[in-house]
Amino acid sequence: MSKKTISIIVIITSILLVSLYVLSNTYSIIIDVIEGDNGDEIVNKITIRDLLTNDNGEYNNTYYQVLNELSINDNEANTLMESIPLNNALQIVLKDIVNYKLHNKNRLSKNEIYDLIISSTNEDDNISQELKNRIIDKANEYLNDVYDYLYDINVSSNGVEI
Repeated sequence: MSKKTISIIVIITSILLVSLYVLSNTYSIIIDVIEGDNGDEIVNKITIRDLLTNDNGEYNNTYYQVLNELSINDNEANTLMESIPLNNALQIVLKDIVNYKLHNKNRLSKNEIYDLIISSTNEDDNISQELKNRIIDKANEYLNDVYDYLYDINVSSNGVEI
C-alpha cells in the first residue's frame, strides 16, 4: 500500500470514529404520548434531571451551562433538579408542548413560561433566596433560549415522531 492510500484510510477511520463518538454522546428528549381514555397521556416522565443528563446518566453540556450561568455548585444544581415545584412546572410545559405539536394548540407564551419559572422557584423553600434571585435574573436573560429549547423537544405519538 502506498502512503497516500494509508493516509486516506487513516482519515476515513478517524472521521468514522469521531462520528460514532458524537452519535453515542448525543441525547435527545422525546415526549412519548399514547392516546388514552382521557386524551393524550405522556408515557415517559421527563424531569429536569432528564433534561440535564445523557442516556448514561452523565451530565450533558446544558448542565454545565446552567452551572456556569447561575454560578452554582453540584449540590445547588441537585436541589434545582430535584425541586418538586420546578418539576411540576416542567410537567405543565410538557403537556403544553404535546398539545401544541399534536393538536396545533397555542403555545404557552414566553411570559407564561417565565411566570412558571419564577413562581415555582419562589415556592421551593429548599432553594436559597440568593439562588432564587440568580434564577430570576438569568430566567429573564435567557427566556428566549429556554423557550426555544423546550419547544424543540420532539413528540412521539403512538410510535410516530412528530
